[in-house]
Amino acid sequence: MRWVPFLLLAVASVLLQTTVVRLVATGAVRPDLMVAVLVPLCLGARRGEGFAAGCVLGLLRDLFSSEPFGLSAGVFAALGYGLARLRASVYAEHPVTHGILGFGCSCLVSGVSVGVLVVQGGELSLATALRGVAVVALGTGVLAAAVGGAVWLRPRWFGLRRGVEFEDV
Repeated sequence: MRWVPFLLLAVASVLLQTTVVRLVATGAVRPDLMVAVLVPLCLGARRGEGFAAGCVLGLLRDLFSSEPFGLSAGVFAALGYGLARLRASVYAEHPVTHGILGFGCSCLVSGVSVGVLVVQGGELSLATALRGVAVVALGTGVLAAAVGGAVWLRPRWFGLRRGVEFEDV
């Protein structure tokens, strides 16, 4: 993975998440652009690179969230490693794969966030939590498909590896 283009994309995604997505999305239901960036990039990376990319994206997300610091870094690092490990068994260049995995990763990230909110004493009904998680996950899945399609048009810009390049791993 090429780290300078990755860092530029990561910083741009944080800025877009904290400005444009908050203005466009209604209420507390916002697609997670950080997950949408994590999925396609980690699918073209080695395991260590996926872990590091997830950690960086999680730390950037932690800077602008109200969750306990380090929570997103840990979850994103585990997701980055898992996505990089999953690389050999999925068609990583396809936007549908990015959308499906973006939906699943968003469900996991949102579920952890809701769990932390409940543990901290927040009162939230199960129906409201499930509805919010589902809407955020659907939006994130669509966004992940779009970001993945754009990123995988020029995989060499980010140093992403296609399936045949992983045969020696």
